[in-house]
Amino acid sequence: MMQKLARRLTWRKWRFGRPVPAGRRKAGGAAGADVSGMGAFPLLSGAGGGWARSDYGEYYATSTPVYSAIRVRADALTRPPVVVYRRAGPESGGQRLPVGAEHPAQQLLERVNRWYTRADLWRATEIYLNLWGAAYWMLDYDAEGRREIWPLRPDRMSIVPDKDEYIRGFVYQGRGRQVALTPDEVVWFRYFNPLEEYAGLSPVAPARLAVDMGQDGLRFNRNFLRNSAQPDFVLLTNEQMNDSEIDDFYRRWEARFRGPAHARRPAVASFVRDIKTLGLSHREMDFIQGLRWSLEEVSRAYGVPRPLLSDLERATFSNVNAAERFFWRNTMVPEMGFLAEQVTRKLFPLLGYAGLEMEFDLASIEALAEDENARASRESQLLDRGVLTINEVRRARGLPDVPWGDVWAKARG
Repeated sequence: MMQKLARRLTWRKWRFGRPVPAGRRKAGGAAGADVSGMGAFPLLSGAGGGWARSDYGEYYATSTPVYSAIRVRADALTRPPVVVYRRAGPESGGQRLPVGAEHPAQQLLERVNRWYTRADLWRATEIYLNLWGAAYWMLDYDAEGRREIWPLRPDRMSIVPDKDEYIRGFVYQGRGRQVALTPDEVVWFRYFNPLEEYAGLSPVAPARLAVDMGQDGLRFNRNFLRNSAQPDFVLLTNEQMNDSEIDDFYRRWEARFRGPAHARRPAVASFVRDIKTLGLSHREMDFIQGLRWSLEEVSRAYGVPRPLLSDLERATFSNVNAAERFFWRNTMVPEMGFLAEQVTRKLFPLLGYAGLEMEFDLASIEALAEDENARASRESQLLDRGVLTINEVRRARGLPDVPWGDVWAKARG
């Protein structure tokens, strides 16, 4: 397998017309030392083990807190449109101008492939990152020769490190066969992992114990309700009763107290000495606190406030709005910045558009509108006082200059 993989990666590297002469490009010394001695083609990360364990994906289907947190993040990522910019030269002040809907890079991010929409791509990417700490896009061509992007499952992808080039290629475990891919065909997203540089760090990893405890509590509660034969109370009598007398008592008790018409009807039994209520022990009631703790840990790990996970016990209109603003400012805006930088630095050079930049347009996000209003008010005050000019404000917003924008507004009369 390794010999076939070596031939395939070597052939695909030359097929793309970008051979790298031996010794021309070297990985970092420490990274190269890590790879040395591991064999010709060691496979790291993915393939269902290591830092990309397949059972991480099962939490999305079995844990309500994990599913809810990831769904909130993935849905949020699909809301803002994606805009591709071209940065103008120094003669134009270094402004960023949208490339337009007809540009191939913008079209690729809008029409991902025949079966995936733009929202599908970003939703899959965010879900993969939140489950495995990594995501992979495979670049391919359709039957008409147009570029396509296909998101791949991280737990099925393995990395082939190289002591000279850092990464020699990737191996994807498909359905029934392995596919070798070169670095020119893959865009690799990952959350930094201080314990393994060739793998991302899944948010599930630090929260896994709490999630498992919550699931164990749910299983215990289900089994308790399904299998427990414990009654709500016990009647203690002064007399020894045989089976016939007990059966007769049950029949008369149900006839008098069963059904909604007899609800809350008082009972009189002269032979009953005492009534002992049977409840849950403190240990059996711990599962409720365990569920809450599990939700809190998932909320912390994914940066999603609990009110957005439908934990509305102490929710008010004010703190729900504050939670939404916190979520966008502290979780989604940094996440979108991370993804935009990855696309700018990794995808566009592979397409031959090294001068392009991608950005999420957040103007339509209601939770950030208050920030935008405050920014506009501050800019207006600075304009009135002559601290900024119109063109300086426009440049900060990525807008082109206007001929009259370098003169103080009040000086123009």
